[in-house]
Amino acid sequence: MTVYDQRRAALMKEIAPDAFLVINLEDSDAATLQYLTGFTGEGALVVSTKETFLLTDSRYTEQASRQAPRLAVRPVTASYLDAVSAALKGGSSKQVGFSSPRLSYHWVERLRRRRVARLVSLEDPVLRLRLIKSQAEVACIREAVTVTERALAEVLTTLRIGDTERKIALDLEWRMRELGADKVAFEPIIAAGENSALPHYQPGLRAIRAGDLLLFDIGAQVRGYRSDMTRVVCVGKASARAKDLYRVVLKANRAGLDALGPGADGKDVDAAARRVIADAGYGDHFGHGLGHGVGLEVHEGPRLSAQSSDTMEPGMVVTVEPGIYLSGFGGVRIEDLVLVTRKGKEILTSFPSDRLMEVG
Repeated sequence: MTVYDQRRAALMKEIAPDAFLVINLEDSDAATLQYLTGFTGEGALVVSTKETFLLTDSRYTEQASRQAPRLAVRPVTASYLDAVSAALKGGSSKQVGFSSPRLSYHWVERLRRRRVARLVSLEDPVLRLRLIKSQAEVACIREAVTVTERALAEVLTTLRIGDTERKIALDLEWRMRELGADKVAFEPIIAAGENSALPHYQPGLRAIRAGDLLLFDIGAQVRGYRSDMTRVVCVGKASARAKDLYRVVLKANRAGLDALGPGADGKDVDAAARRVIADAGYGDHFGHGLGHGVGLEVHEGPRLSAQSSDTMEPGMVVTVEPGIYLSGFGGVRIEDLVLVTRKGKEILTSFPSDRLMEVG
């Protein structure tokens, strides 16, 4: 039995319906399809207690035979709607579950109009299975971390006054691919000066200048699995204000890491870091949650936030990323990627963060 057979068997034990439907078109649910089959192309998957098969078209049939050689593949020659409808009508399953956060309302309504088996809305049961990473999954994440850190180290040695955020982002992506990444884990956030106060900023043509804070929120993807890390440096000599912000965020990062471990409540871990920032007078300048899971997706469960209902378990991989963002001046975020273990935790990221590094 392959790891994918085991995952599908675990899924069927998790849900009440006697079948489960996954549709991945235009990257709509690539993570679920890859997790259950190893296949990274487009298609639809029907998992049941009696049979499992993949529906895909001629663009991906050869790929499917390579990536999922033990999986039955049914060719799609017309529309995916026709193929999925026929497969569900022709099957023996009376109830077919689907992930309501992932399968669109449009798809569900069209299938229901065709009177296929009864469709049952579920709260993403595959994501629940994905919360706990296997050793093989962690190994991929480790490799993605290594690629990310090596690429950043190389880029920092070449930074020059006048380089634009966009040039730096492109340089980082090229280096990650050269080092073995499939691609970047997400669009990199390279933010200079005042732009670093925008947590999800997109790199533009802003050129770096002496005295700028320069924020890197970056990650690589290796065999589908992702890394996520944020580091902030200063271009040239750092101001006293920049150093103070960095000191507070670093202390908050360490407080969050100290609170993290098996059995920890996601709310409590968030609160430990948030308290440091609030006590320093910057409570209104840290608006996002402390962290999130990382795996086949860069944002997945569990969550570390004031609204979290998650309890940390061994095998979970989460970020710890407190930040302070001051409009017109800039921001500091320090993000580490952490594996929860039976005895505590392992910090997967090792790129230096113990001081505000001055570069360029």
